[in-house]
Amino acid sequence: MASRMRLFAAGLSSRSSQRSSIIFHQTKPLRWASVSRATCREVSTHQKLSTSASTSTTSPTRRHYSERPNFDAPIQARVLPPIILLGLLLVSGTGYYFFATPTRPDTLNERFFAPYTITAREAISPTSFVITIVPHTHNPSHPYLLPSDSSGSAPARWRHPLWSVEFKQPEVQISRHYTPLPPLNGEDPADGTLRFYIRTVGDGEMSHYLARRGVGQDVHLRGPHVGFELTERLGDKSRVVFLAGGTGVVPGMQAAKAVLEANQNARVDLLWAVRSREEVQRAAPPPTSTWRFWQEKKSPSELGLEIQEPSPVARHLSDMKATYGDRLRIQVVVDKEGTKFQDKDIKNALIAAPGTPSSAVIPSTPGCRFHDQMMHIGATEFAALEAPGCLCPSSEDSVPGKNLLIISGPDGFIEHYAGQKLWLTGHQTQGPVGGVIGRLQRQEPQLAQDWLVLKM
Repeated sequence: MASRMRLFAAGLSSRSSQRSSIIFHQTKPLRWASVSRATCREVSTHQKLSTSASTSTTSPTRRHYSERPNFDAPIQARVLPPIILLGLLLVSGTGYYFFATPTRPDTLNERFFAPYTITAREAISPTSFVITIVPHTHNPSHPYLLPSDSSGSAPARWRHPLWSVEFKQPEVQISRHYTPLPPLNGEDPADGTLRFYIRTVGDGEMSHYLARRGVGQDVHLRGPHVGFELTERLGDKSRVVFLAGGTGVVPGMQAAKAVLEANQNARVDLLWAVRSREEVQRAAPPPTSTWRFWQEKKSPSELGLEIQEPSPVARHLSDMKATYGDRLRIQVVVDKEGTKFQDKDIKNALIAAPGTPSSAVIPSTPGCRFHDQMMHIGATEFAALEAPGCLCPSSEDSVPGKNLLIISGPDGFIEHYAGQKLWLTGHQTQGPVGGVIGRLQRQEPQLAQDWLVLKM
């Protein structure tokens, strides 16, 4: 019995210890949690006391707990410093852009537009005029001029037979090519003065912009842009026929001056079609006999030295006529007067006049970009300076070449006389020969062999 009582007491003691252990394990986290909260309260109280003590003594209280970022601070306080830094960067960048020394050249170049000032303006008709411009900055070596001789006695000469520049329209950010008039006889182009013959067209943003610019105002140019290589295509041949419509006469004047000065045996026929008599002269044409009106009405008139009240362009042509004499022949037709260049007029110009030096044209080598007409279908009107040269055979006695028939003017004018230009890979190209000239080539196959057709 006594042994049973001892076993019972031991069991009660064991269960009591297990219950105490369970109670201990259950209450331990709660006790530690309460201790932790108490400790936090003590630390907070200690911080307050330390803070108050630090304000009264010079030796700071040493703290051993780690500091954490204060995520309870307002968002504006965390975002404001990066915004200030970004603002400083923007302000400094803008200041550098506006006040740093510009690196763009202020003289004529092919990459950036250079400022010029309009110094003169001559009205020709309600829709056409001539402007004279000079550069803002003097340039001792203009890119379109050949270096002058050391003596300086002869005026400077143009480097390229055909060239143009771009005018910028800043209001709509576009640019258009315009061809400068060649210098008058005796003028020295070294000062950078340029003249342009401009006609406003219905929806032409650039032409209307230039029409609004007056004397003293600025325009911006980029260039020069070199045109067809005339010398390489002409070779030792001596004939050029230039068919021009309206302002397209200016490239014809450039070509005539270059060819006639380079070859004393050369001859140029310039056929100029205009809309109204004002483009040529301000005065009315002299009356003709009534019995010859049927003949005079349809025939081109020849422009000579004596022109009554000539327009600025006709005055320029008269100056060239005085310089080159019979080697330059200029014919004019006026649309409003019912005259135009017929097939027979172009054919007569292509046939060499009696006494004109002419040599037989050697057939061109297929694939020659200078003399093979087929190679021009995909070519533009600008010089390909890095392309290979002539592939035609040459000798000591002859230089391969062809006579040149060049057409310049509005698109409709070019299409009527020489066929439509084509747009290929974003560029306007020559396209095949068609129109009036294509018809003449089919009637006279020798013309296709002797003459190279170029469209501008």
